[in-house]
Parts: sequence; C-alpha cells; structure tokens
Amino acid sequence: MVENPENVELYQFMGKDNVPFHTVMFPSTLLGTGEKWTLMKSISVTEYLNYESRKFSKSKGVGVFGNDAKDTKIPAEVWRYYLLTNRPEVSDTLFTWKDLQAKLNSELLNNLGNFVNRVLSFIAKPKGRGYGSIVPDAPGAETHCLTKTLAEKVGKYVEQYLEDMEKIKLKQGLKTGMSISSEGNAYLQNTEFWKLYKEDEASCAIVIRTSVGLVYLIACLLEPFMPSFTMEIVSSFSLRLINLPWMLRIHFLQGKQDLDQPFSEIHMIFCVHCISFIFHAG
Repeated sequence: MVENPENVELYQFMGKDNVPFHTVMFPSTLLGTGEKWTLMKSISVTEYLNYESRKFSKSKGVGVFGNDAKDTKIPAEVWRYYLLTNRPEVSDTLFTWKDLQAKLNSELLNNLGNFVNRVLSFIAKPKGRGYGSIVPDAPGAETHCLTKTLAEKVGKYVEQYLEDMEKIKLKQGLKTGMSISSEGNAYLQNTEFWKLYKEDEASCAIVIRTSVGLVYLIACLLEPFMPSFTMEIVSSFSLRLINLPWMLRIHFLQGKQDLDQPFSEIHMIFCVHCISFIFHAG
C-alpha cells in the first residue's frame, strides 16, 4: 500500500470471492494504524466465467489456460477481445469455442476489420481507382447531410464510452466503441462512396476523409482493450498514440495528408460533438 492519498486514486479489480477481505477487513486494518494510507476509491468485481457449462478447473483439466491459448495460435488480441466482451460484470458468463468463433467472424472481421480495410485500402489504391495513399481535401463537410447525421450518433457514443470507462464498465465500454465501427460501415454503405468517386468527387472526399478520422477515433477508443490493433492503425498513419482531447467545436483541416508521411495536425469533423485530434509525428 502507498501513503499518498492526496495524489493517488486506488482502483481494485477482483473476483467476487475476494470482496469481503478487500472492502472490509483490510481497509479496517489500515484505518486502525492511524496513518494516512491510500484507501480504495472504487472496486470492480466480476462474477464467474465458466467453461462450456462447467466451472474452470486446472486440476481437473477443465477449461483453457495460458499455455492452451498460446498453443491455439489465435492472436492475443482475439483472446483479449473475446474475454472482455464476455467479462462477467453482472452475472456469471460462459466461455464456449463456438461463441469465440462467432464473435471473431461477426464482430472483429465483419464489423471492425471490414470497416478499417474498406477505408484504408480504398485510399491506398492508385489514382483513378482511389487516392494514391493521400487523404483528400474535404471542403464543405459541415453541410454534408449523412456526415452530420453520423457525427451526431458518434458524439453520443463517445459520451457513453467515457461514462462507461469512468464507471469501470469495461464490457460496455468495448461494446460502445465497437458500435462506432458499425456506424462507420453503415455510413460507407449509405453514402455509396464507390459511386461518389466517379459521380461526385467532392462528396466522396468528405466521406473518405471523415472515415479516416473515424478509423483513428476507433483505434484510440479500443486501445485499452486491443493495444496491438491500435498501434497497427497508428503506424499506418506514421503517428504516435496520444490522449484524445475531447472538444465541442467543429474543425476541419484543409490540405492533403499523405499516408506515407507523418501528419502534423488533422481535425476530424463532427458536428454537435466534434472530436478534434492533434496528431504529433512519431
């Protein structure tokens, strides 16, 4: 324990069977000393995670453990994602291989992976089929109807995400972050950017530039859950990860950005709740 209550906020994470000792007995001992120990500010307690309808038991060989997870060759980020989406925050939850596969396919691949790939691969295509790895200008984005609608939705999701994380609702925070990816996919479909590229260049530029900002926003929001994914996105833009400044003003940087060169500054347009990013070259 640390004797620094003025400068330290102590959060503890544990299973429900450890709660009595850490919330009553141990704090009472600290108070009994008469010294200024740092006491717990908040506690995040989980119920039980069961395995295929049975309790995990290493002695009985029931469950999947660290060495087993490693032997599967499944990427660590997949494990992190699945276990956090299945975190037993309110009641006991169940680990099943079928559910793991389903979430990998429907959520990580078809939702998140699909959105990121569609945006970045389209930009990376040579001119005439894409943007030659240059994020396009997007003047007039403030008046683009579908972009404004997206901004309003994402702004609410960001507010919800911050509230979830402050309350240590990690499972809900991850779900909220992934919902933004779903909105991104819907945005691409509704705008039909592949048609706009040939028929309305200005509108297509707005959609693509906004989508790039959305990819980076999602990467930042998911960093506590899937840090390797975030760093892959950050490296794609030759940036280093920063703490997000949440701002309520509309900004949009004019000027092209080269995906192969470090960004100095980029502002992503969001009306109502505009998230303004200040990117520093890595």
